[in-house]
Amino acid sequence: MRLSSLLQINIDRMLLLGPPGIGKTSVIKQIATLESEKRNKIFVDLNEKFSSDEILKNPDKYYVYYRIIAPYFNSDIIEFPKIADGYVKLFPVEVFEVLQKCEGILFVDEITNVQIPHIRTLFYSLLDSKELGSHIKLSHLKIVAAGNKIEHSEDAETLPKPLRNRLIIVNVEVDANDWLKWYTSSNSFNEYVAAFIHENPGYLLYDVDPKYDDGYANFASPRTWERTGILLNETKDKNIDTKIMRELLVGLLGPIVADKFDSFLKYNVDYHRLKNDYEYWNSLHRSQKLMAIFTIAANINKEWIKFLMWLIDREPEMVKICLDKANTKLDVNIVKDLTMLNIQLSKKISLLR
Repeated sequence: MRLSSLLQINIDRMLLLGPPGIGKTSVIKQIATLESEKRNKIFVDLNEKFSSDEILKNPDKYYVYYRIIAPYFNSDIIEFPKIADGYVKLFPVEVFEVLQKCEGILFVDEITNVQIPHIRTLFYSLLDSKELGSHIKLSHLKIVAAGNKIEHSEDAETLPKPLRNRLIIVNVEVDANDWLKWYTSSNSFNEYVAAFIHENPGYLLYDVDPKYDDGYANFASPRTWERTGILLNETKDKNIDTKIMRELLVGLLGPIVADKFDSFLKYNVDYHRLKNDYEYWNSLHRSQKLMAIFTIAANINKEWIKFLMWLIDREPEMVKICLDKANTKLDVNIVKDLTMLNIQLSKKISLLR
């Protein structure tokens, strides 16, 4: 199943199996955000700073998300002892007190990589009965787990049959188009990464070549591409030595993909010139055009919409790519303009047919 398909279904008590780094965590958080919007609730990521006092005053106002990395989870931090009514009782720690009271999604990541038996049993109980520890009841929450099969991780363990029978087990795969649509709207967006993956979708997830694998070599995945974009954004104006940059790319993507991508970095686009001289577009190489199109998609505004109207009569294919991947976090006026642009594009494409 494509990861994007998860946006359309009820994900409660589901186990997602797939290679590491394909975006399972990002999709589950995205689902939690969308669920909060559907319910007109305030979204809170409990992995970030939050005020439990504020949430617990009116828990029905909030929709929460919490990610646990299963192999590093310590069962001792679930509850703490406290004297109440003359007895020592166990009370949930802050985050689990909130999780008990709010609707939301609890995401248990890397569950197949848990090596400690009693921690594994703890999570099996959570998936089976939505209970954690002695007293924590999480019936308000949707529980989703993710893991790797043995062929994807040396630490992975198989799951007992009784547990499998209580879950929806879904094998997930990454799709370059889906990932690019998400990536164009993300904070880590970089036009070089977007254009390269559009032209080379097979490199989005590319395992390390056995002849280069000494047990330490990295490999290309949506996770490492996102980090590559962050690296390029952070070093944009720092004139990093090309040899150092190549070593960093190898460390993120592996030698084969790094070599391919490194040669792509020679291209550049003068966006100021493009805004003021549309004919400059005609002098650009296809790779430069794609970089420009993804940059426009990520930063769409009325100025760029005028350029896209001009481009429809010349290269409707590029306009279509832009509209397919346009940043979804837009104000109402831009959405209206994009709707008109889509209508014009549809007319142009029908004439060409």
